[in-house]
Amino acid sequence: MTPNPAGLQNELERRYRTATLIIAGFLVLNLALLAIAYFATDRIFRPGAPSTIMGLWITVLIFGLGAFVIRRTRFAAMRLKDIAALRGGSGLLKTLQDTTIQIACIGGAIALMGFVITILTGDWTNMLRAGGVSVIVLIYCFPFRGAWQRVVRQLDQDDDLSAQD
Repeated sequence: MTPNPAGLQNELERRYRTATLIIAGFLVLNLALLAIAYFATDRIFRPGAPSTIMGLWITVLIFGLGAFVIRRTRFAAMRLKDIAALRGGSGLLKTLQDTTIQIACIGGAIALMGFVITILTGDWTNMLRAGGVSVIVLIYCFPFRGAWQRVVRQLDQDDDLSAQD
């Protein structure tokens, strides 16, 4: 059973709003951690081992690059067409939302690792650097409503073409 276009559009709006709010929440978390790091560095400082700090920086790098790889592979056109064919428009929208939220969580994890690095080093600029990486990841995964609508419209067109055959 193919869902009606109005129902699919309502679901698109709901899922888009949820994904956007989650990304906005992670951006606010990033700013809050940066403010805490800037104003309270002396009170939260706990000396840490240099190997732990370096391990966290390497993890920040891997998470940052991994977010780009995950988004590119999960939003590949052929993969999205297969998902639409198997699960329909609702499944496609769920995939778009879930992938966006997963990448936003990676961005949030990067911000938290930056905060831990700040705690271990006592230098608030480490949070600034990691927060910058986190913001780049969050902006990169930000969903554009037009792109989601275009994917759904293309799905409808593909369904119309297959119905004619």
